[in-house]
Amino acid sequence: MKARYITLVLALGLLTTACEKDYLETSPTASIDAGAAYATTKNAASAINGIYRAMVVRYLSSQGHFGHPAMMIIIDALGEDLVLSNTSNTWHLPEQRWQAHRSETSVGDQLPYELYYRLIGNANIGIANIDNAAGTQAERNQVKGEALGIRAFSYFNLVQLYGKRYDAAAKPNSQPGVPLVLTPTTAGLPRATVEEIYTQINKDLADAATLLTSARSFKSHINLEVIKGFQARVALTQQNWADAAKYAAEARKGYSLMTTAQYQEGFSDIGNPEWIWGFDHVEDQSEFFGAFHSYMSSNYNSTNIRVTPKVINSLLYDRIPATDVRSKMWVKTPTTTNSIVPTGGVRAPYMNQKFRLPGTPSTSAMGDIPYMRAAEMYLIEAEAQARLGNATAAASVLFDLVSKRDPSYKLSTSTGTQLIDEILFNRRIELWGEGFRFTDLKRMNLPLNRNGANISSAVAVLFDVAPGDVQWEFLIPRREINANKAIVQNPL
Repeated sequence: MKARYITLVLALGLLTTACEKDYLETSPTASIDAGAAYATTKNAASAINGIYRAMVVRYLSSQGHFGHPAMMIIIDALGEDLVLSNTSNTWHLPEQRWQAHRSETSVGDQLPYELYYRLIGNANIGIANIDNAAGTQAERNQVKGEALGIRAFSYFNLVQLYGKRYDAAAKPNSQPGVPLVLTPTTAGLPRATVEEIYTQINKDLADAATLLTSARSFKSHINLEVIKGFQARVALTQQNWADAAKYAAEARKGYSLMTTAQYQEGFSDIGNPEWIWGFDHVEDQSEFFGAFHSYMSSNYNSTNIRVTPKVINSLLYDRIPATDVRSKMWVKTPTTTNSIVPTGGVRAPYMNQKFRLPGTPSTSAMGDIPYMRAAEMYLIEAEAQARLGNATAAASVLFDLVSKRDPSYKLSTSTGTQLIDEILFNRRIELWGEGFRFTDLKRMNLPLNRNGANISSAVAVLFDVAPGDVQWEFLIPRREINANKAIVQNPL
């Protein structure tokens, strides 16, 4: 029987097609003529475009589970900082309640497995075939480097969710990770260890870095700086502080931080100078109610936005200085004059204004999506330097970022845990809604603590989860267990 993770599709030329029924090929990979798809570097580039497009389509026929951008919402909804304001609209409510990822048959549990293995399967086809494509060596390098980057990115997401946290003090991390599929295959494989998965991720990224340059035609594609950003993220998660600081500094070179005016423009334009990588939402690819800004913007005219706006944890928001532009990304006491909502929309305390589309209200969900920003790299570098004990270097990098957000900010004189806490506070408010909080808590072995804030028990249900609890692991989807006899389930 075929394992679930290899029941994938090769989606060709998706960035240039007009409608969903045309761009999503439904044949399994085993029946695709991969040789034709990768016969030339021009064809191969179209195949890679298809993989990027597969990051942002609906999975499992679910409107609210639209690929990687949906995972960005879910990862933050699993934390304590992004809060659903009520239960009037139930999209992502099971995720907020920690129910979806602990049910092996739920859409929320299956989404990351199907999404990232689809990307991996198609990346594997490219890696296996591109060396024989007609074209220049530079073109072959570009395609292969991007495919390696996509595979590493996908495994990094999978192992963080379905495996236990990486512990640098417990090498080798022999706890079960996920199946490590590196070639186009229909064989059901057992779970590789967490250590083995990270070893492969780092190898793929190192190989990609030798193939890619800074040049690219579109910011929606992976280049050398994106690879270095991935390396910084991975090193941070592995507590490899020196590499995290090094790669983060290299990744942000050439990208300027936003001005305070740009910071208030709505986080929906890939042309922003701070964005290193993102989804460029072009006009003929609208996902309408299955798009990131249909759930995260303050003003798209969807039922979800009108009745259940996203809000920030009140305890976190109340710590933001009024002089910091980031305080304007939410409104503590919203009125008709200080906040933007769709016609008839609910105004909830501490409501989101960070993500916003043009128009009041907006009738188009055509917003771009930030996958990686220079600000994240400043924060990774600062945290890594602080954990190395380099307080002066950490404070300097933090000042470079925060002084752009708050002209009243003074260079930190803190050291040790106090400095790390200051950096993490800025990480929480800077990256809110961009998909980091659950995995941040897990990598740092911190508890979930939703107590004392503006979080309704009817919404959250679950308020405390201790570090290391089995609930920090997504369950292996039942469809995979039924199809792959070599795999074992996580603790229930």
